[in-house]
Amino acid sequence: MADLGDKLEEIEGLKDKQFTIFGLRLTLTAISLAIGGIGSILAALYGGFTMYQKVEEIASLDLGAYAAQMEQTSNKIETQERLLESIEQNLRDAKQLTYDIEKRVNDKVVHFENKMDKFEIKVEQTKTDLEDKIQKALDNPLAN
Repeated sequence: MADLGDKLEEIEGLKDKQFTIFGLRLTLTAISLAIGGIGSILAALYGGFTMYQKVEEIASLDLGAYAAQMEQTSNKIETQERLLESIEQNLRDAKQLTYDIEKRVNDKVVHFENKMDKFEIKVEQTKTDLEDKIQKALDNPLAN
C-alpha cells in the first residue's frame, strides 16, 4: 500500500501547485493548515462563549433564596429531631409504665393465689371437720 504523500507526488505538479486566495499565493499544504487553524480558533471561541454563558448563569443565581431555603430545611430537620426525641421519651415512659403495671398485676395475682390456697386449705379442713362430726353423729346419734 503506497503512502498518501507518495501518491500526491505522483500527481503532476500538485506538489508545487500554488493558488491565489484574497491576493495571497498559497500552496495546498498552506491552505490545509490555514483551514485547520481557523477551525481551531473558531472552536476555541465557541468553547469560550459557552463557558462565558455558564459563568453568567452561575453568577446570576439568587444565592439568598438558596440560603433561605437551606435555613428553612435546617429548621424543619431540627423540628423533626425534637419531635423524634419527644416520641422516643414518650415510648420509654410508656414502656416503664407498662412494666410497672405488669409488676403490680403480677403481685396482685400472686397475692390472690396465696389467698385462694389458704381458702382451699380452710375449706378442706372445714370439710374434714364436718365429715368427722357427721360420722360421729351417725355412729352415736344419742351422744349429741
